Amino acid sequence: MPDLSDPAVLKLAHRILARPEFAAASDPKWMTDWQQRIAQWVASLELLRDGDPLVYWAIFGGVIAIACGLFAHIIWTIWIATHTLAPRENRGARPPAPDFAADAAHLAADGYYLEAAHRLMLASFRTLAERSVIELRPDRSNRWIRSALHKSALGAELAADLDRLVERTERRWFSDRENDPAIYAQWRNAFERLSAAAR
Repeated sequence: MPDLSDPAVLKLAHRILARPEFAAASDPKWMTDWQQRIAQWVASLELLRDGDPLVYWAIFGGVIAIACGLFAHIIWTIWIATHTLAPRENRGARPPAPDFAADAAHLAADGYYLEAAHRLMLASFRTLAERSVIELRPDRSNRWIRSALHKSALGAELAADLDRLVERTERRWFSDRENDPAIYAQWRNAFERLSAAAR
């Protein structure tokens, strides 16, 4: 093991530690600068206490007030955090389903008969699904629903009427959008029959 007191070793160590990367690590200039500034500020306060005590005590009082305010804020934040009840998480709750039949009545009262008929068609689909007559899924089209109506336990006449109404509503909805009150009246009649049959 080399002798660490050897002048050659000490000289080499000084040369290595004199490199810029070691100089920045061993004696960071910014820290020294801040220390000097803080020391100068404290010294100037000491001079200010003798020269202008009113300003000195105003600064001193301000620093104490800020410190007390920060301390009080920390205490208040901790108190609020420990005494506030956590919000109840009710992830299982679902928003209420829209009432398509009521929407249809409002739309018809305002003269929007095709939109009202469309809402009653949706209300009919929901009634059929709730009674397990058909199974509604996002990937199933109105054509699939019309086919499923004929295969269901629903009466043949009502299934045929619903099939024709769905086809007629779909054609108007996606083409001329004729606002005919007759289609709403037909849907209202079919929905009433469907609701009565599903009980």
